[in-house]
Amino acid sequence: MEEAAKSFGPMMQLMYNVWGDLCSAFYKKYGKDALSTIAAVSAKYGADSAKLVQKMMPIKNMKDIAEMYKMMMSMVGEKMEIVKVSDDTLHFKMSHCPVGIQGTSLELCEAMMNSDKKMVSTLLGQQINIKITKSLAAGDKYCEVIYSKK
Repeated sequence: MEEAAKSFGPMMQLMYNVWGDLCSAFYKKYGKDALSTIAAVSAKYGADSAKLVQKMMPIKNMKDIAEMYKMMMSMVGEKMEIVKVSDDTLHFKMSHCPVGIQGTSLELCEAMMNSDKKMVSTLLGQQINIKITKSLAAGDKYCEVIYSKK
């Protein structure tokens, strides 16, 4: 099963790159005016992603979210460093942007991260906060993100 999952990695990476390229182009053309649309579309697909995940694996807390992310990142050949994980918090670092928006802007990153916010909120059945302390999109050397239950 793990080998089959890894074989989907290039397709997943391509889809991540398409999403990142489209959002980057839209943002480059329309600037800040594009952000609300990018955020809304990202949230919609975050909710849709959660529905798919719910069919594949049980998610009860942030520890389960961490395991899901590690699995997803390994499928696309990326690594995720878990700084801290508890039932209520997930703090992680990544040295590569899965959607390829490094060097764009923090505000684009935040708008696109609405996908993750909505997906995790839907999976946990409650709202979460996302704090991006470092971002490759903003020019930092790595991404550092903290999810926490509200």
